[in-house]
This record gives sequence, C-alpha cells and structure tokens, in this order.
Amino acid sequence: MKLEQNSNFYLINKPRTWTSQDLCSKFKIIYKFDKVGHSGTLDPNATGLMLLATNKYTKLFNYIENKDKTYVVKCLFGYKSETLDIDSEYTKIHKIRLQDRNDEFIQILSSKIGESTQTPPKYSAIKVKGKRLYKYARKGEKVEIPTRKVKIKEIEILNIENEVAELKVKVSEGTYIRSLVNDIAEILGTSAIVSELKRVSIGNLKIEHKHYIEDIEKLTNNELPHPILATEIINLPILEINKSELNNIKNGDLINKAKFSNEEIYIIKYKKQIVATYKPFNEQYFKPDKVII
Repeated sequence: MKLEQNSNFYLINKPRTWTSQDLCSKFKIIYKFDKVGHSGTLDPNATGLMLLATNKYTKLFNYIENKDKTYVVKCLFGYKSETLDIDSEYTKIHKIRLQDRNDEFIQILSSKIGESTQTPPKYSAIKVKGKRLYKYARKGEKVEIPTRKVKIKEIEILNIENEVAELKVKVSEGTYIRSLVNDIAEILGTSAIVSELKRVSIGNLKIEHKHYIEDIEKLTNNELPHPILATEIINLPILEINKSELNNIKNGDLINKAKFSNEEIYIIKYKKQIVATYKPFNEQYFKPDKVII
C-alpha cells in the first residue's frame, strides 16, 4: 500500500487584512493540497502564528491538548468602534494618560487573571442559529450573543504611553482579545479598541520555531516548506506498526490490547507517518478512533 506523503502540520504567519481562510486557501493552491485547515481563527486585523494541517492530518486537531494562545496587543484607550478594533470607523471620545493611572491600571489587569465569562464581539465568526455573528451585525440585525467561559492566564505590560498600552496576554482557547481589552477599559471608566494584534504562540509552539514560515508570498511550488513534527503538538503514546499490519489498520480492524501499555488513546504510526488513532474498546481490544489512510 502506497501512503499519501503530503499530510503534515505547518506553522505560518498570517498577514494583516487576510482572513484565516484566505491563508488556508493560498497554501492549498500553491501546493495543490486536497484540504488545508487551521487550529484557530485569527481576526483579519491580526497577524502572527497559525497552525495549519494539510490533507488527512486535519482530522488530528482534536488531539491537541494545549490550545492556549499568547498575543501581543496594542490598545488605544479613549477610543471606540463598532468592531472593537480599527477595522471599522473609530473615534476618540476623550483624552487619557494611562501612566497617570498606572497603579489602578495594574490592579485592573490583575483582576482579570483567572476564569471569567466573556461576551464575544458582535463582529466575530461565531455561529448563532447557523449564521456568523458578523453577518447579523452587518445587516443591523439584533441577536443574543452567547457568553463563554474563558481563562486569562497571564497579562504583562510591555509599554504604556498616554492612551496607548501594549500588552502580552496568555489566554485559553476561544478568548477574544478585543472583548478582553474592552472589558478592561470599562472597568477603567472608558472604552478601548485594538490597533495591532499578533499571536506569538499556540501551546508550546512559538514564532521563534525554526520551521516558522514568515512570508507566504515568498513560497513557490518548487519545494514544500519544512513541516513540524506531530509529536510537538500531540502528546499521545505511539504504537509503531509494520507493513503487514497496515492493511488491517486501513480496514479498521481491532488491535489486541496486549500491544498497548495503558488505557490512553494511541497514535498508530507507520514509517514516521500517522495512519490512525486507536482507543480502548473492551477487555481484549482497542478500536479505531480515527483512520487517516
């Protein structure tokens, strides 16, 4: 059996103004992949790290345990806009010098660390009743926005100058930085918008990674860029199989439990390529969770 060799993970920078889907589509077109997916949307106004999977490895995103994200965000306090960033018309509502309220500002940031309930921006890609929130917003239609549990893990002040604050924040998956900035501003008695946003890490993957692709515009179809190892993002035990077992895996056959050391989900690999994941079934066997050959 000949295995498909172009299912992989890649780290790549999303340019500003591009949607996350724009990036996937461009990558797909350059290398003629059948499918390209990503592990988490970035706002069009944002730049930075995105984790892409190609072809059948798109089925593996659910096995990524550490989905925390770290961002560097530049905020404008005393400003407001419909989108909570500079992608829509924004106005200055009053002057503010954050350095004059430094102690209060630090205290507010500290109060945001931990678990809380967040309301996503009305201009976001979250689906409500089968339609993206931003589509309701563009038509001026009112819809109840569902809140979500989020966790702010770290907030660091990088710089403060008058109405501008540059922060580094580490958050749980699904946290909207625009909403976080707006919430901070409300406690401060003002409003704020995001002027720059850059994702600098996903889990333990950072933009300093040696295989981080800085500029998609420089890629050509002459040679595939270097992928990252699946083991860098998926922390599951591995069972290596031989060629004679490969067809059984393709058919979704059960595997004797004696081959596994514990009761976890296992990655099944053949010649360094992931071909399936298996999970405990009964006292004798493991069964396929996902077959990706």
